[in-house]
Amino acid sequence: MRGIKDRDIRFKGFKKLETANSALTKYLAVLDLKPTPLVEVPLRKAKDRVLAEDVTSPVDVPPFNRASMDGYAVREVDIRGAVETTPLRLKVVGKSLTGQPFKGQMKEGETVEIATGAEIPEEADAVVMYESTKRFEDEVEIYGAVTRWENVSRRGEDVRKGDLIARAGRSLTSFDLALIASLGISRVPVRKRPVIALIAVGEELVDVYKTERSLHKIIETNRLMLSGLVEEYGGEPLEFDIVGDNIEDIEKVLSRALVAVDIVVFTGGTSVGEMDLLPRLIGERGDIFVHGVSMRPGKPIVLARVEEKPVVCLPGYPVAAAVDFLFFVRPLMEALVGVKGRYLWRKILAKTSKRIPSRPGIRHYVRVKLIRRDGMLYAHPVGIGGAGILSTLTEADGFVVVREEREGIEKGEEVEVQVYRSYVDEQSL
Repeated sequence: MRGIKDRDIRFKGFKKLETANSALTKYLAVLDLKPTPLVEVPLRKAKDRVLAEDVTSPVDVPPFNRASMDGYAVREVDIRGAVETTPLRLKVVGKSLTGQPFKGQMKEGETVEIATGAEIPEEADAVVMYESTKRFEDEVEIYGAVTRWENVSRRGEDVRKGDLIARAGRSLTSFDLALIASLGISRVPVRKRPVIALIAVGEELVDVYKTERSLHKIIETNRLMLSGLVEEYGGEPLEFDIVGDNIEDIEKVLSRALVAVDIVVFTGGTSVGEMDLLPRLIGERGDIFVHGVSMRPGKPIVLARVEEKPVVCLPGYPVAAAVDFLFFVRPLMEALVGVKGRYLWRKILAKTSKRIPSRPGIRHYVRVKLIRRDGMLYAHPVGIGGAGILSTLTEADGFVVVREEREGIEKGEEVEVQVYRSYVDEQSL
């Protein structure tokens, strides 16, 4: 599939906008991304990494029959019929502790005192809890019968040798890693983290670390924000210096980025104005598949390919850049690490505190703050417009997504809030 080829693409305007879903589907299809190389990492470095190969168990877990209660290991047949009024006596011939199993042989009419988790003697097939016994020096009275394998965790009960533990494509949790460790596996094959170039374009921008300031300059924040998001979703950010509105300089940094990273992400210079140079350059160097989507904020995005690498040009406004990153760049990163399954947002139901207007045919990402009032949870809009108002992202707790087919959401309507904070201010609730 060929992209848009037009030297004057900037001045065509956004006459036809792709829907967000259509744009993403088209882009992923034409890119046909292959997973990054396999690397082996120790378990302590593997949390949230994506498994590159299936993990199967080389052993049984537990590796032996073990007691699940403190008491006495017995042969079930030896205590059949034991009740409180007519107990049966067994000879205590030893003790089995965790890490220190009983080494002898347990014969008919004998028992071994045992601790929870300890290996039961080969001849035993049940454990009687202390509560059902009474000790007399080297003998013990049993006041209740047990069934075979009662109070015993049997070999392979948790995991059998050859069991599939985790499939390739799984993002590994702490629970996954603990189970893998229980198998005696200390390293796992995962996908290499994708490297994402972050390049800010704009003559008006200045780095926050520069000491010189000017009233006519704007401190550039998108690279810092996007670096955090790249790391949060399993990538490695590579920040380049700010580039002015000079097409030769932009082309030089693009060429450097293409040989160093898996995805190139620009911010700024993506619209259709005279100084928006990126669409022209990308159109000359590669293929543009989407320029403009029916999203607010985030309309003037460019989805392209240059030298077989994804090149995504985000708007310069920080809220628009954040929304477009989450919807378009995150799925590219997932494809590069071969993650299986659908990303699940943390969501919470709330009622709108006021009407949220929207235009039909455009998907709106509305920033909202969660507020508890009279026992009800409300989603209060903090920025219906204002794609450049960065403070709305810090004031808000998440987004309400107004779909293209809707013409606003009425006050008091129940909505899903996509929460991007792990903790919400208790005073708000």
